[in-house]
Amino acid sequence: MYGKIIKDLAPTAENQRNSEGSFIDLKNGDILFVYSRYGSYCADDNSPADLYACLSHDNGETFGEPYPLISCNDIPNATNIMSVTLRHMKNGDIGLFFLAKTGDTICLPYIIRSSDDGKSWSAPLCCCDRDGYFVVNNDRIELTSSGRLVVPCALHSTETGLGKGVLYIYASDDDGYSWKLIHSGTSLPNCSGCHTGVQEPGILQLNDGRLWCYIRNDSGRQYECFSIDDGETWTTPLPSAFTSAISPMSTKRLSDGRIIAIWNPIPIYNGRSELADGVWIGARTPLVFALSSDDGKTFSSPRPIETDEKSGFCYVAIHETSDSLLLGYCAGGVQDRSTLHRLRIRKIPLSEIK
Repeated sequence: MYGKIIKDLAPTAENQRNSEGSFIDLKNGDILFVYSRYGSYCADDNSPADLYACLSHDNGETFGEPYPLISCNDIPNATNIMSVTLRHMKNGDIGLFFLAKTGDTICLPYIIRSSDDGKSWSAPLCCCDRDGYFVVNNDRIELTSSGRLVVPCALHSTETGLGKGVLYIYASDDDGYSWKLIHSGTSLPNCSGCHTGVQEPGILQLNDGRLWCYIRNDSGRQYECFSIDDGETWTTPLPSAFTSAISPMSTKRLSDGRIIAIWNPIPIYNGRSELADGVWIGARTPLVFALSSDDGKTFSSPRPIETDEKSGFCYVAIHETSDSLLLGYCAGGVQDRSTLHRLRIRKIPLSEIK
């Protein structure tokens, strides 16, 4: 195993789920971590949830007690807010992106801003131009070399549950003050037997300027497509080199230029169960990482971060400090009643990321 567990936020009767988040460096040297906290009512994705935060004053070695940051009551009509991305904006603000849900049919990405290191926040601004069920994972918003903010969305129909997703891309060219749809409608046309379509897409910019989009689905492999025009048009999605459970992948470019990918590499089509002792873990174990030193052309063999067969691990936020990688991810198991109920922060020294 790599690194050490810094903090576990386990569910309780009053706080049934602590879920995916994002990190950011503050001007005073602290590290802010923001995540979704559910209360006592229920723990499914549409249940009431607020955004909570905790701070590290020691470069990620410890994190303090969580405190409330944004209530779902602060967002018009929202019953749930989740899937946080924190980004430094060009004007010096912190941008906090999240999903706000209204019942089972509306899920929209929003941004709020802070100019005082997260002490106060602006009014929410929707990043979409229409209603719908737009899924955007945590730690996913990409700032490209042109200065464009790119939001990768999976739009799902909701007539009979969540239908097959298609890829939508929203973007801002003015530092997040206005948003426009720049791409819509890409599906997975060559995904034989796929029932999910596009799920939970992520984007990373490559050194040649291309945007690499990787896509969760139920085929047993992450799909991928590429854009050469800052997200406006995309190649046909095709299977990537990453075998995968039905779970998201996360990537980040490290300060030394390498790309790290973190995901669950074992498909479930080989008979793996999504249950452990009757509890849903999604077959989201092991959790592994791989590295690329040639800008994503090839990756190293996967190396284990978590291997517990009675837990699941997913929705990873990746943050590099001066000497370590901080990972924030769901890490629930049988004792938690779901993979998604427990949130973990792990610190891995950069010396171990080889």
